[in-house]
Amino acid sequence: MHISDRPAETDALGRSNFAKSLARSILSVRSDDGLVIGIEGGWGTGKSTVIGFIKRHLESQTTDETKPIIVDFNPWIVSNSGAMVEALVTQIAAALHVALGAQEEKLKVGEKLLNYIGLIKYLKYLRYLPGVGFVGNIAQDAAEAAEKIADGTEAAKKALEDVEKVLPNLDLARKKAEVVKALQSLDRTIVVVVDDVDRLPEDEIRQIVQTIKAVADFPRTTYLLAYDREVVASALGSGNLARGQSYLEKIVQVAYPITPLFQNQLRSFLDAKLQELLKSADIVLRGYEEAIYRSGIEAVTHIVRHPRDVVRLMNRLLLSLPATRGEVNAVDVIVFEALSQRFPDVRDHVHRNPTDFIGQSFRGDAESEAVIVGVNDWSNWSDSTRHEFEHPWEKHLPADEAERDVARRACAFLFAVTADKKEKVPEDELRLVDPDRLARYFRMASLESVPEATTIHGYLETAESLREALANCDASDVSFLLEWIFNYTPSCQFPDACGSIRRLIDAASTIQTQNALTEGLAELFGKVISRLMERAALEDRIKCLNQIATSAPLSVAEPVLLEATAEQGKWIIRPEMLLPPEKQLVPDSQAVDSALEIWSHRVREAASKGDLVREARMHAILYRFAQLNFAYRETYEIVSGVCVTEEGLKKFISVYVEDSPFNSLEGFSLIVDAHSMAARIRGSSLSYEYAWLADRITNGSYPAAISEQANRLMGQQQADLTQAVARSRIAI
Repeated sequence: MHISDRPAETDALGRSNFAKSLARSILSVRSDDGLVIGIEGGWGTGKSTVIGFIKRHLESQTTDETKPIIVDFNPWIVSNSGAMVEALVTQIAAALHVALGAQEEKLKVGEKLLNYIGLIKYLKYLRYLPGVGFVGNIAQDAAEAAEKIADGTEAAKKALEDVEKVLPNLDLARKKAEVVKALQSLDRTIVVVVDDVDRLPEDEIRQIVQTIKAVADFPRTTYLLAYDREVVASALGSGNLARGQSYLEKIVQVAYPITPLFQNQLRSFLDAKLQELLKSADIVLRGYEEAIYRSGIEAVTHIVRHPRDVVRLMNRLLLSLPATRGEVNAVDVIVFEALSQRFPDVRDHVHRNPTDFIGQSFRGDAESEAVIVGVNDWSNWSDSTRHEFEHPWEKHLPADEAERDVARRACAFLFAVTADKKEKVPEDELRLVDPDRLARYFRMASLESVPEATTIHGYLETAESLREALANCDASDVSFLLEWIFNYTPSCQFPDACGSIRRLIDAASTIQTQNALTEGLAELFGKVISRLMERAALEDRIKCLNQIATSAPLSVAEPVLLEATAEQGKWIIRPEMLLPPEKQLVPDSQAVDSALEIWSHRVREAASKGDLVREARMHAILYRFAQLNFAYRETYEIVSGVCVTEEGLKKFISVYVEDSPFNSLEGFSLIVDAHSMAARIRGSSLSYEYAWLADRITNGSYPAAISEQANRLMGQQQADLTQAVARSRIAI
């Protein structure tokens, strides 16, 4: 499907009333002289559309007997001015023949016109006969004809003989007077439409204007010319604009500039065309795309200059929108295509210098190891460069200030997008500022090593597909898949959140039984599950949370429970994480308490069976069990039980690293008795490796400080949480 650049048939820009008024004015002309009307406007401003409306109104406002005779003259089909005169007058005669049918007037007028044409046919040679002149530039092939006559060739002699035979009967003024008289007796308005005059070469622009002025200025004949005033004036003045405009004013009696579109008109036209395109392409904007649609359209409205720009943009989008559907934010595609159409050099710079626009290189590029942290974190720029440009991409924008402002507005929409660590990042909404999305846009096809967003969306929308995908992955592949699920969950339109969570829990449990659930992988499972819960209906989140607490590996369930409790202000370490109910993962307080109770029971059970040591994130589990239940005393007992075995002791102390900045007092909050723990280390096979730790916790005042800290933590109660929340100045 291609959107035609032909003149519009519907009045989307409010031009019909103007055209109707002008049509009435043309019909009211009763002068014996001809009239030349100019429709002036730049390229793409809608001149052809206005002329189309004028013709329609001319035909609809009169009866068949008084309907004007409309002649559409196309100067593009004529190669020289002599032929142009013949073609123009012939076309008028042909139009009269069609319009008048078998009327006697038709025969009379047609005869006079054809006689006039027959005479003109010979006039192109007269300039080469002594004493004979002709106004205007008659023949483009003058030099060639002169050479033939001078050479005395047979063809030249024949032409000269023909002219000499008719010369006694040549009376151009008389022949034209006969045409004028016939047209006056006809008493019908003739409208000759000459569109796109400004697209002709300069010499042909001069020829068509001279033809109308010198040869075809008939009575009751209105010439309706459409042109760019500056282009035509420059051609008529041979580069001298002022002289050309003066000459044009002598030819065109009435000029009507196309009224420039107001911004709101262009915006409405653009919006209407986009809606038509989206509907025809069966593309439905997603919520996050609808949220930025208006601001995106505003940016595009400043890029497109006239209706033709909009039509050209639609034709670009016919390819790019379907090719990137579900992979790149549709509104970003619209804005970037508009930017590329008007500023192709900027598009090239985006492709060649992505770091200047998105803060990162494309995946796999040589400089990828130097990726800048964060979106649009330009901290590696020199002070002088930052002073000159607010954003690195500004150095690639056009030098002209007006053009620069237009490009800057579009780039700000596309690339000045910062990550909100608490809410979302660009990849959540498939924004073009994400390097993988930008690369996907440029390729218009799948990227190696980067799964399609639509593929991941398919997994999330059909739980069975997700199960199969997870089952076909080994541990390393699962991590890769989880990262992409995390990235593409926010942009999935219809995820089966609960079903997907069940499949993730099953996969994590299977991997744990294979002793392949690492600390990082368990945390990633938890992050993905939390993000999926955000996409579930509120009534389903309670069921999901209960299922997570009941059956997910403890290490996977811990980050989900921490998020749910912290957002309700129930984490004493960070009471300021309290959120309003509408922003909470699970806004039901009792449901969160119930899930915490279930999970805590499983922690106790795992500790009693000696299974806690096999949890990938044992320390996180112990901290959360102690903090969320105000159960440090019980937690110390669990730690003591874990450290009975060499395996358990190694698991517990393996998190401590010599010379680490985290070896502070707070870092030892799971140790209740420093001397007892040091003795356990020194009496184990780990004594040499962790002698530094035993020495550290028993050195100087450390034992007393650790004991005091433990006693304080064991004394914490619910009342302490209430006071902590109050101190954070966040209302519960």
